[in-house]
Amino acid sequence: MATTDSAERSGRLSRARILEIALEHFAIHGYRGSSLARIAAEVGISQPGLLHHFPNKAALLMAVLAERDVQDLHATGTDPETLSEMDFAELIAFLVRIARHNVQNRDLVQLAHLTAAEATGSEHPAREWVVGRQKFLQSMIESSLRRGVEDGSVRSDVDPRLTTLVLVAAMEGLENQWLVDDEVDMVGSFVQFAEQLQRAVAPTD
Repeated sequence: MATTDSAERSGRLSRARILEIALEHFAIHGYRGSSLARIAAEVGISQPGLLHHFPNKAALLMAVLAERDVQDLHATGTDPETLSEMDFAELIAFLVRIARHNVQNRDLVQLAHLTAAEATGSEHPAREWVVGRQKFLQSMIESSLRRGVEDGSVRSDVDPRLTTLVLVAAMEGLENQWLVDDEVDMVGSFVQFAEQLQRAVAPTD
């Protein structure tokens, strides 16, 4: 029994280490430029040993992306089930927490941007993840704005769809500028923009 438990624990540790190293490689080299052999060598295992945990490079990428999403939610202390119930102010606060987390985890941001750039073609294994992530974020923001219009916390003449697109563009645009130039104040700039946006959509007395 002890031997079995030790083997299971060792397997979990190996898998976690593979994901850690693979994230770095995918963030730097992208999916196409990354090599299972190089990832395995840096982990300190054979390529067949890596394939014992992940059957191919596509499966490894998807596991890395899933782990990235989990890290985002854990870092913000947010229950996934509450995301769809947030009002616009709560959602802005959540996005600010994400920005504060991201500025401490450059590889996670670079991974998302590089993967999105590579996945413009339908054949890319992460295409569904990229599209699904974008649609989920847009739907979450747009829904909160529509609820705000209905309950009176958002001006009735606000266009939820357009406001959503502008907010997402600000978030991702600031991340992109920060990746190119780390002197860009990604968090401070986003907080200022978010505060201005909240004032702009708030009802006038």
